[in-house]
Amino acid sequence: MTLHSRSLALVGLASVLLFALTTGTADAGKVVKCVSTSGDVPKTGTDGSTCDANVHTTGKAKASASGVSEANADATGGSAVANATKGSDADASADNGGSSNATAAKGSTANAEGDNTGTGTAIATGGSTASSLATGGGGVANAKATNGSTADATSAALCAAQATAKHGSTAEATCSTAAGFAQATATNGGFASGSDTGPPTCTPGAGTAKVRSTGGNCP
Repeated sequence: MTLHSRSLALVGLASVLLFALTTGTADAGKVVKCVSTSGDVPKTGTDGSTCDANVHTTGKAKASASGVSEANADATGGSAVANATKGSDADASADNGGSSNATAAKGSTANAEGDNTGTGTAIATGGSTASSLATGGGGVANAKATNGSTADATSAALCAAQATAKHGSTAEATCSTAAGFAQATATNGGFASGSDTGPPTCTPGAGTAKVRSTGGNCP
């Protein structure tokens, strides 16, 4: 190899390495993260994604976003975590010893709230919406929606509510009495609604719908 050819090869190799390094840096920079244990911490990522972590008194808030998404975590004496990716929106709030975790991906929306030692978890992906609300006495509310579905879980006492929806379905679960529970699951276009105090509703359509609760079961 001539000196000129060797020089061209080295230049080419250097260009490839430089491209790989700059590409890796750009990709890594698209994730924007916010963490707070006191006060408001807002940030904007290189791709336009935004995050905001806000602690009003005590507690901890963490939020991360990427892929033109928005994540907000808000804590007042609690712990809140929000994570949004690929054109999604995640909001988490926690008060008075509560905890919350909201995760949204692929064009979805997730909202989670945990208050008064309650725990709220919401997971949404694939163009779905998930909402969880746990407001009292250490209760638990879990909502998970995937593939164009909607899930809503509410706990208003020391009880457990869980809603799971898949493939264009809707699931709702609500509990409001100590030691009560409600679990609603729907798939493939079905509808399921459960409560710890009233009769359930199961409308499977072409899919499935199932409820197990202290208020009753179906099918």
